[in-house]
Amino acid sequence: MFIKNELKRLPYQMLVFDEVVKLGSFTKAAEALGHTKSAVSQYITQLEAELGVRLLNRSTRQLNLTFAGQQLAKRSAQLLELLGLTLEESRALNAVPRGRLAITAPHAFEAGLITPLVAELVAEYPQLAPELLFSDERLDLLEHKLDLAISVGPQKDSGYQAIPVGTLDNILVASPAFLARHGPVAAAALGSLPLIVTPWQQDCHLSSARGESLSFSSSRSLRVNTSLGAVNSALCGAGIALVSSVFVAAALAEGRLQRVLPDHAGPSRRVYALHGYRQQLPLVLRLLVERLTARLARVQGVSVG
Repeated sequence: MFIKNELKRLPYQMLVFDEVVKLGSFTKAAEALGHTKSAVSQYITQLEAELGVRLLNRSTRQLNLTFAGQQLAKRSAQLLELLGLTLEESRALNAVPRGRLAITAPHAFEAGLITPLVAELVAEYPQLAPELLFSDERLDLLEHKLDLAISVGPQKDSGYQAIPVGTLDNILVASPAFLARHGPVAAAALGSLPLIVTPWQQDCHLSSARGESLSFSSSRSLRVNTSLGAVNSALCGAGIALVSSVFVAAALAEGRLQRVLPDHAGPSRRVYALHGYRQQLPLVLRLLVERLTARLARVQGVSVG
């Protein structure tokens, strides 16, 4: 078991070992690190002694890693990456976010989610210049020069990083005027009532806590192409909509919409933040993703509960 002094020495010994492995030479590693060749050799010898294993088979022409050396090489590379990430995070704390911030999201995310969050960030960092592009089409980050894209549902293998930020539930809602005209809604009668249906709700089925399945389909359907269109149609009394509680939280709280068949729900859909950064997100984007995650959880939890 390592004692405290050995643990103190270990990180730098591993970094020296990483340099030797990457450059394939004690001499080159010594030049890169500003050490003598004998000092580098001593670091490796000490490392082998403290670990109790041979890491390298040395010859006059090349260095060959033992199995233990291969395993430690992976850990040493991870250590270097972690140290680099720590340095980036520390520098980011002192850097003031500024300049263009281009984000795309579906229309339904505009009023209650993305716009308020971006307004908060601009208040904190006045040198930001946000560009918000709301579209229900999935816009390519590179083609449209975007920093971040909020996307709902299964993602294609685009090569971009996809950060899960939450899940959208789907609940049934209708206006008080609609319910006054049609009376209490029974599960068996849903298919005979006007329904507001989006393209991704074709062949959609609702489920209850008791395990019952109910088709969300009707010959009296109003078809709309966005979640925001479904919400607005429901507010106008056009029918029963199946939408996320996040998008109707205010309308439910104000009584402009009411739950229908509250023991039934549609399939949930995952929400992702897509970006093209290879390593850590810039500070301002990281804050946006964290706050969006928190707001989705908070608003949805309050409105459903």
